[in-house]
Amino acid sequence: MSDAYAYISGNKAEISLPAGAKVTVKAKTNSTFTQTVKVTSKDGSVDLLFTGSGERNTFAGQETITGPSQLVATFEYSESDGSVKPSKLNSGGPYQIGAYNLMVIVAENGDDADYNDAILEFSWYTPK
Repeated sequence: MSDAYAYISGNKAEISLPAGAKVTVKAKTNSTFTQTVKVTSKDGSVDLLFTGSGERNTFAGQETITGPSQLVATFEYSESDGSVKPSKLNSGGPYQIGAYNLMVIVAENGDDADYNDAILEFSWYTPK
């Protein structure tokens, strides 16, 4: 099993990924409010920003990263008046299916408690 995890604290997720793994990071939205997810590494080698709005898993972006195993993801949303608020978070995984691994962090902006307003997925393969 992978040594990956996501620790949630407020609107931030501390993420640990396998060192040196090639990881695909994918963001989606399910909200009319603009969702913003910033993913950074302590060493500064990763600095990703995903922003978007829309229902039905609207694609907000995808990047592939390799190397740093410690990341922080910060989730916020903008209300219709333009004010920026912190999202509430939950996580699942990592799940391992054969050599495939998936970890998901989901965000809620407080209007319906469905925890799908912003979705951040991390996927990678474990060598055999």
